[in-house]
Amino acid sequence: MKNVKKKIWYGVLLILLVFALVHLDLRGLWGSITQIPLWILAVLIALQIVSQLLVNTQWFQVARFSDARISFREMFLINCQGAVVDSITPGVKVGGEVTRAVQISRKGDCSGRQAAAVVAVQKLFSLSAFFFISLFALGFIFSDSSMVQTSSLHFVVYGFLICFLLLLIFIFVFPHRILEYLERRNNVPRRAVFEKLRGFIFNMLQGLIYFRKNSKAWIFQIVLSFFIWILYPVKMYLLTLHIYNDASLVFFGAVTFASYLVAMIPIFPGGLGGFEATMAGLLIAGGFTQSSAVAIAVVFRFFTFWFVMLFSLCFIGVHKLRRTRSMRLHIDEGECSAKCETE
Repeated sequence: MKNVKKKIWYGVLLILLVFALVHLDLRGLWGSITQIPLWILAVLIALQIVSQLLVNTQWFQVARFSDARISFREMFLINCQGAVVDSITPGVKVGGEVTRAVQISRKGDCSGRQAAAVVAVQKLFSLSAFFFISLFALGFIFSDSSMVQTSSLHFVVYGFLICFLLLLIFIFVFPHRILEYLERRNNVPRRAVFEKLRGFIFNMLQGLIYFRKNSKAWIFQIVLSFFIWILYPVKMYLLTLHIYNDASLVFFGAVTFASYLVAMIPIFPGGLGGFEATMAGLLIAGGFTQSSAVAIAVVFRFFTFWFVMLFSLCFIGVHKLRRTRSMRLHIDEGECSAKCETE
C-alpha cells in the first residue's frame, strides 16, 4: 500500500511538472539569455547557488535548535525536494513545506510536531523579513503616481501587510505569554484537529524560546533572513546592467517584492504567470520598453525559479544514484562474504 501511494504521488508530481514546463517559452527564454554577457550569467548562477546554501544554513540551524538530528547535506537534500514541490504547487507553496516537515521527521529522528515546528520557525524568520521589506517596496511603488494610482488598493495591501507583520512581531516578542495562555487552557475539551494545532503551536513557541535564550543565534537568523531576500533585487540589478544603467537598486527591490507578493496568490504552480506579468508591468511603468521588460522578467524568473528546480532535480538524481550504487556494493560484499564462508 505504501509503494502504491508513493507511485501515485510521483505520478501526480510528474503531471504537475509537465504542466509547468509546457508554460515555459523555451525559445524566447533562450533568445533572451543569449543577449546577456557571460560574466553576468556566471555571477547570477553563483548568487543563486549562494542563496540556496544560505537558505539551507537557516533551515539547518533552526532544525538543530529544535533537537532534530540532521546533517547539513541531508537538510540540503530535503530543501531540494521541497523546492521541486514548491515549483509545481500554487502560490503560497504549502506542499513544499509539508514535504520538508515529513522528511525532517523521518531523517531527523524527531516527532511530526517537532518537524512542523522547524518549518514554522524558519517561515517566521523568513516571512518577517519579507513582509518588512515589502512594506518599503510598496511604499516606493505607491509614491510613484505613474505606476499605481488607486488609493483603495493602497489601503487594502498596506492593511494586509501591516496586520500580518504585527502578528509575526507579536509571536516573536511574546512567545512566553502565548505559551502560558495555551497552558492555562490545557484542560479545555476540544476537537482532535484543534488539539493537533495546539500541539504544533506549542512546539513552535518552544523553538522560538530556545532561540531567544541564545541572542547571537536569534540576531544571526534575523540578519540572515534579510540578507537572503535582499540578494533577489541585487540579482535583478545585475541582470539589467546591459540594458539600463540608470535604474536604482531601490526601484528593482520594489518591483521584485511586489512581484513576489502577487506570486503568493494560489492560482498557478509556483506563481507562474502572475509573477512575470506583475514584474513586466511595473518595469514598463518604470520606463522600460515592453520587449526589455518581458525579457528581464522571463530571465529573472529562470534563475530564481527554473534554475532552482533543475538544480534540485539534478542533486536529487545524483543522490539517488549514489545511494543505489552503495546499496549494490553492500549486497555484492554480502554475497562475497557468504561465498567465502561456504567455501
